[in-house]
Amino acid sequence: MSLFEVLFLVVILLTNVIQAITGFAGTTLAMPVSLRLVGPDVARPVLNLAAVIICVYVVIRHFKDIQWLEFLKMIVCVGVGFGLGFALQLLPIGSTYLMKFYGITIMSVALLYMFVDIDKVKIPPWVLYLCLFLGGLVHELYISGGPLVVIYAMKRFKDKNAFRANLSLMWIVLNGILFATHFGNGLFSPHIWMLVGIAFAVSILSYVVGSLLAKKMPLPIFMKVTYVLLFISGLSIIL
Repeated sequence: MSLFEVLFLVVILLTNVIQAITGFAGTTLAMPVSLRLVGPDVARPVLNLAAVIICVYVVIRHFKDIQWLEFLKMIVCVGVGFGLGFALQLLPIGSTYLMKFYGITIMSVALLYMFVDIDKVKIPPWVLYLCLFLGGLVHELYISGGPLVVIYAMKRFKDKNAFRANLSLMWIVLNGILFATHFGNGLFSPHIWMLVGIAFAVSILSYVVGSLLAKKMPLPIFMKVTYVLLFISGLSIIL
């Protein structure tokens, strides 16, 4: 295992601690740094499958809290964006342009969360559905559509368990498709499977540490730190 791969696993540990505390942004924070450390052919399959495993646990635990009608709305809107993201990768569009789009999107979402109290703002339905669409697009490209989709979920799910269960089930579906694509493209070598196994163990440790910290420290502070880190992550991509 190279030094860059060790650093990649450290990034997963730290970002998933934040994920456990805030409920989102783990992969979004991990992806920009991971792309620079190990490249997309390692970062995307490892982060994707590690996220699926955690989501399966959440869905099993809170299956009764799934609101099927809302889930259907989400998966349809996100699925359209997801499909567009897949099509964009087949077109002769430079990866640099897609990376710039990714970075600008992350920065925009971070600024939105920093300066707008989404709970108190009345957002038109079409804007919420647009967030789902863009979330699906970004998720297909870089497995980082969570912050956009969370804007919709925050308006639709007031119960914490329903919020986590519905989002987790959606990620299982989308990440499952990504896994099939990655597997079909031959990305899962024995070495990648080893990294997936270690990343899964690291993710469990992250969630334990994050859960303990969440009980001892104010959530608003962590949320503000998360937004700042999101902005810096996006900025690091476009510079």
